[in-house]
Amino acid sequence: MPTKLKVLISAYACEPNKGSEPEVGWQWALQMAKYHDVTVLTRTNNRATIEKEVALLEGKQPLPKFFYHDEAPFFLWLKKRFNAVRFYYVFWQISAARVIEQLNAQHDFDVLHHVTFAGFRYRTAIWNQGVPSVWGPVGGVESIPWDLLPWKHPQSLLPELARNVNNFIQSAPFHVLPKRAQETTVTLVSTEEMERAFHHLGLEALLMPTIGLHIKPMLPRHGRPLTEPLRFLFVGNVITLKGIDLSLHALKEARINAVFTIVGDGPFLATAKRMAAQLGLEKQVIFRGRVPRSEALNLYPEHDVFLFPSLHDTGGYAVIEAMACGLPVVCLDCGGPRVAVKDGAGVRVPLISRKQVISGIAEAMRGYARDREMVVRHGLKAREVIVEHYDWEKKGEHLNEVYLAAAKEKASFQSAKKTTFTGTLRNIFNRMFPVRGLAVSALILFIVGAAGFLSLNYLKRDASAIVEKTLPELSSAGAANSSLAESFNRTLLLAMAETPEERAGYRKELDNFNQQTEKSLELYRRKISTREQEELYDRLMAQRKKYVALRERVLQLVDAKKSTEALALCKSTVWPAYLDYKSAAEKMLNANTQEGRARGDTILKICTITQYAVAGAGILLFAIGFTIGLLK
Repeated sequence: MPTKLKVLISAYACEPNKGSEPEVGWQWALQMAKYHDVTVLTRTNNRATIEKEVALLEGKQPLPKFFYHDEAPFFLWLKKRFNAVRFYYVFWQISAARVIEQLNAQHDFDVLHHVTFAGFRYRTAIWNQGVPSVWGPVGGVESIPWDLLPWKHPQSLLPELARNVNNFIQSAPFHVLPKRAQETTVTLVSTEEMERAFHHLGLEALLMPTIGLHIKPMLPRHGRPLTEPLRFLFVGNVITLKGIDLSLHALKEARINAVFTIVGDGPFLATAKRMAAQLGLEKQVIFRGRVPRSEALNLYPEHDVFLFPSLHDTGGYAVIEAMACGLPVVCLDCGGPRVAVKDGAGVRVPLISRKQVISGIAEAMRGYARDREMVVRHGLKAREVIVEHYDWEKKGEHLNEVYLAAAKEKASFQSAKKTTFTGTLRNIFNRMFPVRGLAVSALILFIVGAAGFLSLNYLKRDASAIVEKTLPELSSAGAANSSLAESFNRTLLLAMAETPEERAGYRKELDNFNQQTEKSLELYRRKISTREQEELYDRLMAQRKKYVALRERVLQLVDAKKSTEALALCKSTVWPAYLDYKSAAEKMLNANTQEGRARGDTILKICTITQYAVAGAGILLFAIGFTIGLLK
């Protein structure tokens, strides 16, 4: 078998100078063309950018050939109209499999390699082609721990919860991951979490980060004086999974002379700015917004430490760019950054509880603030790691060895029976009535039922709170309001009474109203459930004590038959005290009225959300199950 192989690379995302997945597809194709005869299957949308760059590289190095393919116009319209990239990608892979079958019939490839997308959860076009295949490097099985989910950011919470559930199902022994790995000659993975997922299934996987750099253009920070304040930097999308909130809380806890610059934009930016203000970090945090990549590269050498507490980044281009520029990295001990940040090249903070993660980041900040020479040492080590493990030329050498090993299996693949998408009647039946799709539908039904049960629990809780707390509180506060007005009225009548009999009658009525007030207030005290209610109650009792003391002086004057002085005292002191007492009682009553209204509104919201959620789930349920089953 010749050393120079005929290779087809499937790279849905493949564009030069775009970063992220497009850059991954482009660079792997470019590197492998140095060793083998490479054909790249990619999207027609990438053609203009690719051909422009190919023209610039013509004659300077061996180049791959490109074959462009897109799905039917209807699917393209759906993708553009609804931004349904993942949906389109799945169907692109299905049709690309037929294209690869045709190309293989013409060229007799030695190796097929799927590069992008690099997520493990999607099917690829290279399987079942009767040719040795390389899958990856793939990742994406990294999930956010329960305690670190963005509970206070609902628009991020639901996608992350769905991702965690999807990862659990996709990587389970009964699902498709084992089958996909068994159909692959060599499986490459980007993260240790992905490697463990395969090993737990008894499958082999080779750890090889999917991202890389051209090291020469990356200018190191060495030689810049270590001055105050310590300069931290983050570059990337400002979204919850990047751990920006963890960074801000850690900076507050660290209490060091430092400045934290955040470069990027995203849906969490406004929340991050509010959080920085609430934490009193306005002078320490600089929000630069999104900048061109060339400008971002110039920012790295101007800073001391790169802060990147991402919760599940498979790669982390910004991390290896910072390390190439000689910056140590503070990251979480997970995903792609965990692989890149070797010992001595930064600090990896364990994923434990939220509080412990924040404390770990804060301690790393304090460590670099105390020992500025450690910044230099870790920065030098960081650049060494990138030169050794992330330089594209060296990565190409490693992948070439993988290709040569995979190609040795070609004879056994050609003798094996090849399956296609046309299949038999049984395959058609499985496509129409997918078992996994039905299983997922059952799971979704269970989730919907559980959501309904939980929503009913919330309804029951709030309804019980209204019956057991709010209504008694309102009743007690209302009764107290009524009796205090009547007692003041009887105090005036008592002061104006002319006969002992009238005074005795009014005194008896006053004592009764006073007892009713005390009983109502005692019942209210027993039902207090919030700090606000407690404060309002204490305020009311303070006003009542003042009022009762003044009223007692009036009663003493009445007993001494000094009605004129008693009435004068009522007008000058008791009346203002009564108004203050009455105002405090009304505030307490209003607070309970608002609480009841809020609980009622919550019940209505839960009913509405449940109604729409169940209706939407009912409409989408079998469509989702069918689609997932289709992709098995």
